[in-house]
Amino acid sequence: MKAILGIALASALTLAGANGALAAKKPGLPVPKLRFVGTEAYEANGFDFTRYKYEVANKSKFPKELFAASPDLPACGENPNASRTWVDLYDGDGKKLYWFCAFTGPQDLGNLWFALTTGKSPPAKVYIEMTDRKTGASAKSNVVSVPVPR
Repeated sequence: MKAILGIALASALTLAGANGALAAKKPGLPVPKLRFVGTEAYEANGFDFTRYKYEVANKSKFPKELFAASPDLPACGENPNASRTWVDLYDGDGKKLYWFCAFTGPQDLGNLWFALTTGKSPPAKVYIEMTDRKTGASAKSNVVSVPVPR
């Protein structure tokens, strides 16, 4: 009886290990390393804004196919050819500040930003979350401080 229980237990552990290995092989995204680049003052529609610019320092680790036009997936507003992977930019409390849904390649990860009317205080910290809409994989970046412009 002990031998049968031992065999059953060994079989269950082998199956659990195999299932765990399969789960570990699910395609994922590299972890984005967010970095502050600078600020930029600009005017639009008669208002003054400050743009807070960021980049993913390790953007070369993201394959180009992650940013392919994906008309088979839901549109982004009026854009029926939105990219496969979307990038959402959040403040430190998890409030979405901006999103990007029309990238064409990993080089676009060098042009992330959010804007506020000039004089409005920025959030203390920001991060991004990338979502591959084809596989459901997502990755959250490091949290980065937002400097107050002078």
